[in-house]
Amino acid sequence: MRPLQLSAALFAAALLLTAASTTTASAHARTVPADVADGGFEVPVVPAPAPFTDVLGGQAVGAWAVGGDSVDVTSDRLWDAAEGSQSLDLNGSTSGSVSQVIPTLPLTSYVVSFELAGNPAWAPALKTGELRVDGALVKTFGFDVTGRHFRDMGWTRQTAVFTNLLKSSVTLTFTSTSPGPGGPVVDDVKVRGCLLVLCPPAS
Repeated sequence: MRPLQLSAALFAAALLLTAASTTTASAHARTVPADVADGGFEVPVVPAPAPFTDVLGGQAVGAWAVGGDSVDVTSDRLWDAAEGSQSLDLNGSTSGSVSQVIPTLPLTSYVVSFELAGNPAWAPALKTGELRVDGALVKTFGFDVTGRHFRDMGWTRQTAVFTNLLKSSVTLTFTSTSPGPGGPVVDDVKVRGCLLVLCPPAS
């Protein structure tokens, strides 16, 4: 085989190997387990005709452990959920948090995504909070409720990326940093694994 033909053959082989590697990596990204239980905060069901259920720190919202003062599991009888029929106000009487332990694989990155809005009934207009993984800050978030109301919450999709090195599980925590009885509202929490080079940038 001539040198030019050999170079072309090697180049073609390299392209095939790269494509195969990418396909394998993509398949791996789709199959990495990262289960979030009740990411839509549908448990416990808010009993009719109540608009919400106040849950105190030290108690639980389904699979989520509540911290801080309290949170409100809110029915779509009060405002529209992003997904399902319930969502979570991270402020009950004042700032609260929810945490859940999720399984992870070593040397794997994870994308956390969730819907964000804010309780429009209370000041301040800007609702703020944090997403932490094992206590480490991975994202700060804020939502301005100016012009919003219960039937026009203005849900926006948020994402954050973290990398797990050696642990078999991590603790995911959403915390309000807003004062008062109305805070940031979250819904439809999802976590998926990916290889670091394939993870989309966090927004």
